[in-house]
Amino acid sequence: MKIRNKKFIYLISPNKIINRSFYNSLNLVLKSNKVEFFQLRLKRESINKKVIIAKKILKICKKNRVKLIINDNPNLVLKVNAHGCHLG
Repeated sequence: MKIRNKKFIYLISPNKIINRSFYNSLNLVLKSNKVEFFQLRLKRESINKKVIIAKKILKICKKNRVKLIINDNPNLVLKVNAHGCHLG
């Protein structure tokens, strides 16, 4: 059985993103071409902060051909044009 060019990882964000180094680290991980989905899971941020963070992450995801999934917020999915929503 050959498993070339398959992506197997569903990556989930921390509950809080506090500095710019997160975006650099995320880009490095997504460059590995092993991640299929990245779920943004921010529970306690304001909607405005979530929009800003989601837009930055979406740019990184698109560059690395990874689908961005937003946790529990279909309205945010529509605001940033993410790929989907995880409903818990």
